[in-house]
Amino acid sequence: MNTIWHNLPVILDGLRLTIQYSIVAIVLMVIIGLIAALMRLSKSAVLRWIASAYVEIFRSTPLLVQLFFIVLGLPAILPMNQWFGQLTYPILAAAVTLGLNEGAYVTEIIRAGILGVDRGQKEAAASIAMTGFQTMRYIVLPQAFKRMIPPLVNQAAQTIKDTSLLAPVGIVEMVYKGEVVISATFASFSIWGLIAVLYFIIIFAVSKCASYLERRLQVDKR
Repeated sequence: MNTIWHNLPVILDGLRLTIQYSIVAIVLMVIIGLIAALMRLSKSAVLRWIASAYVEIFRSTPLLVQLFFIVLGLPAILPMNQWFGQLTYPILAAAVTLGLNEGAYVTEIIRAGILGVDRGQKEAAASIAMTGFQTMRYIVLPQAFKRMIPPLVNQAAQTIKDTSLLAPVGIVEMVYKGEVVISATFASFSIWGLIAVLYFIIIFAVSKCASYLERRLQVDKR
C-alpha cells in the first residue's frame, strides 16, 4: 500500500497524459470518420474508393503495427523528426495514428447512422428546396447522431484503452509510467492493479455521461 501512495503522483501524471491523448484521438476520429463516411456516400467513385481503401487498410491491420510503422518507421525514410521536431513528432504521430485507426471504425458507425434515417426525410427537405448540404446538416445528421451515441461511446472507450499501446513505441502515458515504477519497485501486482482501476473509473464515467446524454435526447425527442 505504501508503494501505491508513494508512486501515485507519477501514475496520476501518466493518467493526465492518457486523458490528453484520448481527447485528441477522439476528436480526430470523429472528424476523420465523418469526412470518410460522407466520402463513402458520395456520388464520386474516386471518393468512395479512397474512403473504402482507408477503412479497409486501418481496420485490417493491428493498431500496434500501425503505430510502429508511422511513429518509428516513417522517420527511417523521411526526415519527419526534422520537419516536426524530434520530441514533437512521436507524440503527434501517435495521436494521429490513433485518430486514423479509430476513425476507420467511426466511418462505418456514421455511415450506418446516416443510412438509417428515413428516406422520406430527405425527400421532404428536397421538396422545400433545401440543398444537399443543408439537408445533411439540419435534417440527416441530427437524427443520425441520436442513433450513433451508443456505438460512438463504445468506440471512445476503446480509444481510451488503446492509448495503452502507445507505451511500446516510447510515448509517455499511464502504462509507460507504470512500467517505470515497476522497474524501480518490482511491485507489479499493486501498480498494474492501480492502473486497471484508473482505466475502469475513466471508462465508467464516460459510459455514464453517454447514458445521461442519450436519455436527455430521448426526452427532447418526445
